[in-house]
Order: sequence, then C-alpha cells, then structure tokens
Amino acid sequence: MTVPIDIFKQAMGSFPTGVTVTTAYSRAGKVTGMTASAFSSVSLDPLLVMMCPARDSECFGSLTEAEYFSIHILGGDQEELAWQFAKPGIEKTLGLEINRGPCGAPKIEGCLAFLECRHYALYEGGDHGILLGEVMHIDLPDPDRPPLVYCKSVIGSLPAF
Repeated sequence: MTVPIDIFKQAMGSFPTGVTVTTAYSRAGKVTGMTASAFSSVSLDPLLVMMCPARDSECFGSLTEAEYFSIHILGGDQEELAWQFAKPGIEKTLGLEINRGPCGAPKIEGCLAFLECRHYALYEGGDHGILLGEVMHIDLPDPDRPPLVYCKSVIGSLPAF
C-alpha cells in the first residue's frame, strides 16, 4: 500500500517541533545554513544530535562536508530569523551578528541555545541526509525564554507554561 505524500505531510505536520537554524562555513569561508525542524538528540555517550538537510538544498554540501557545524535553537521571538534561513537564493546573514564558536563554527548571536558540533557521521535518508554531530560546546544565554515551534504549517512562540 502506498501512502499519498500529501497525507504523509499532513500527519507529520501535526507533530509540533522546535525550530532551528543549522550553519557551517563553506569552503570559500561564507556562512551557509538552513532552517530545520528535523532535529533531535540521539545519544548521551557520546553526546550526539542529528539534523536532516535536504539533498537539493543549496547548503547541503557545506553542512555535510564541514568539520564543525552549529545548531541554533530559536527563541519564540525569532520567527523572522527562521524565515530568513528558510528562503533559497537570498543572503542568509544580512543584518545578523555572527561570530565563531570555540571550535570555529558560525554562531548567530541572540538565539535561545547554541550547539557547536563536530561532524560525526552522514547517512542516506532518501531525499535528505541524516547528519550526526558530536556536541562539543553549548551556550544557553537565556534558558527561560520560550522556544519557537512549528506545527500545522504555522510558526510561533510556545505559550508560557
């Protein structure tokens, strides 16, 4: 039995997820990245996370070939940043303060959390890759701030508990 893609998307879209921006430096030294909700912790020993970049994304090569990449967990007030990294063909870093993390990966200032990861493995995942990163550094500048979430094609701040 074959499941229609639109039904699959509707079902998966019903599952609320956090919103992240994953970045890396390209071989030319330019910050590249994408917005992703396909992000999860994987292991505590070693500390591993995964994100799943689309193979046809303009940053797939940079993210999967970089020795270090970064995951930015977005705060509820960062919807504009999420859309900035979601749109293809635009300058992703315009107006942003970007520094280097301790391992050298791009760090967008002002996010809810920053995870700097060393490339651990890349697996086939159909039209996406499954990129595992070993977490080498974490910054939690404002852990009480609400996160940005995505569900049913809507993006917004998670209400306070």
